[in-house]
Amino acid sequence: MRFQITDLLKVSVLSAGIFLFVVDLFIINVSLPTMQKSLQLSTSDTQWIIILYVIGYASLLISSGNAGNYYGRKKMYLIGMLGFTISSFICGFSNHIIILLLGRFLQGVSSGIMVPQGIALVTSLFKQKEKRTLALGIYGSIAGIASVLGQLLGGILPDQSWMSDSWRLIFLVNIPVGILALLLVYIIIPSIKPDVKAKVSYTPIIQLFVLLIGLICPLILGPELHWPVWTIVLLIVSIFLLVTFLQQQKKREQYGISSLINFSLFKNKTFNIGLGAAFSYYMVQDAYFIINSNYLQVYKNFTPTMTGIAFVYQGIGYVLASIIVSKHVQKNGKSVILFGLAIMVVGLIAHLYIYNQPTITIHQIHILFFFYGLGCGTVLPSLMTMALKDIKTDLIGTASGIYLTIQQVSICMGIALVVGIYFHNQNTTLLDIENLSHAYSIATLTSITLLTFVIFFISLLPYRKQK
Repeated sequence: MRFQITDLLKVSVLSAGIFLFVVDLFIINVSLPTMQKSLQLSTSDTQWIIILYVIGYASLLISSGNAGNYYGRKKMYLIGMLGFTISSFICGFSNHIIILLLGRFLQGVSSGIMVPQGIALVTSLFKQKEKRTLALGIYGSIAGIASVLGQLLGGILPDQSWMSDSWRLIFLVNIPVGILALLLVYIIIPSIKPDVKAKVSYTPIIQLFVLLIGLICPLILGPELHWPVWTIVLLIVSIFLLVTFLQQQKKREQYGISSLINFSLFKNKTFNIGLGAAFSYYMVQDAYFIINSNYLQVYKNFTPTMTGIAFVYQGIGYVLASIIVSKHVQKNGKSVILFGLAIMVVGLIAHLYIYNQPTITIHQIHILFFFYGLGCGTVLPSLMTMALKDIKTDLIGTASGIYLTIQQVSICMGIALVVGIYFHNQNTTLLDIENLSHAYSIATLTSITLLTFVIFFISLLPYRKQK
């Protein structure tokens, strides 16, 4: 059967969820310096703007699938899209950091509701293998486009002179997209009968959220406040509660009670290595965008538009590399990932060299970002393939949920650690550029160290052809 126009329309509107989530994950990176000047934000405020978005998403990622089964996936998708649209309005018109942080958290929660439903609906609506493969390919392509577009819009929109506080456009642009998606999903996407036997537990969601806040809050505020006793106590208590939470989930599984985690997955060595590698890798990924965007705009006097366009070159390198390695990762997964990591490490060393030159040109930055993007595009898509390659088919969904949750948690930890080091070493203000070059060097060396951990984990894998 051929892929009809109506099929393309269905995939497109169901991809709106992942599109908006990814755009807003990346659009904020280039806009942060402009937002900080406008709202007089501290460096910890800027970190929370990103972290609360990711935490809201990660807290619901595993449980959202069961909620979709129980309440109906179309209904949950519409609720998530409505919530994202409303929270974008809140962010766009916020005049205080508390309101902005609330809006960002609600954006993340809404994404955690709608993104899992979108991919599940695509899978459910297209029963035929050929159509489903094409539909999922379109879905993935839209997510990839969103990452590049987010960086570009994050540079262009805050530079608009016709509107005061034009950074607000990065949130307001979501509203027409959200409204259109709501109308089209309601009209053209059929409802799928809910599974009343599905179980939804809200306690693990709350526990996971509290744990993440407890772990990350001391890492952000500790350096800025010179580590008062309460930050150290909170960190220790949170680690203890995390261990208790995992033990509780394991007991639930042993007694046959619905558990958030399937612990049998951790008997798989490749999966464990993949999680370790992913945790170290994603601590570098988003931190890279934040510190480079800030450094170029504050220290090298790049405009937001110039910075956003520069990141497009990184995206082009990523897309090209991911297309090329897709043909080789199944046969030579370990070698492919190690090669990509080598490119990333060399790229970061080149960043340190070029950034410390008296003058740099925009063309040098474009080449630098493109080269680094080649490394990212080689590593990132291959990591998940490697981690899940030995997992049984009936456990793929659960394993993917755990992997993606680890991914989001590590992004938060990376922002707290790497970005925290960057801000802390420049005296906690974006406007004091005296130590900015030193701060960038320390943060980038930290990223290189984290990438060596990824290399270590990948080196534990045997050299053998993947199935």
